[in-house]
Amino acid sequence: MKTVLVTAVAAATALLPGAANAADRHEVTLEPTARLTPDGTRAVVTGTYTCEGVRGPVRLRVTLRTQHKRELNADEKQAVSGLYQWLGLPELPVPKKATSSTSREQILEGTCDGTATAHPWRHTFIGGVEKGTEASVTVAMTSVDSRTAQTKTLADATGDVTFA
Repeated sequence: MKTVLVTAVAAATALLPGAANAADRHEVTLEPTARLTPDGTRAVVTGTYTCEGVRGPVRLRVTLRTQHKRELNADEKQAVSGLYQWLGLPELPVPKKATSSTSREQILEGTCDGTATAHPWRHTFIGGVEKGTEASVTVAMTSVDSRTAQTKTLADATGDVTFA
């Protein structure tokens, strides 16, 4: 009878909002200012991850998206105009600016110790970022069950960073 009562109380408690996983707090943070290395060839993005209630390996998927706008030079404008002529669309206006977008992704390995300790993470992307560049960064923390190979998303964070 006591076992049934304990099970019933546990089941009822699990239905309370916020009570089911009160001890399981997973969080990923992202620092809003990213750094360039002194030689300007690498972009460094940092933050922390917390995985209270989880033990074992985790993966942090870090995605950096940048967008660069610039004026077209005379040769590029001529090439676009020639392309429009070749396509039979000479009336199309030649754009004044070009926009290029890049997206880079990297997987970082981490370890959770089951506590609320904030673990720092850091990743360096090589090339393609200048001082003052604004970028969008997404960080997703996942765990993989080694028995079933099931992936579980624990936390994620998205934000804009400026490279200084």
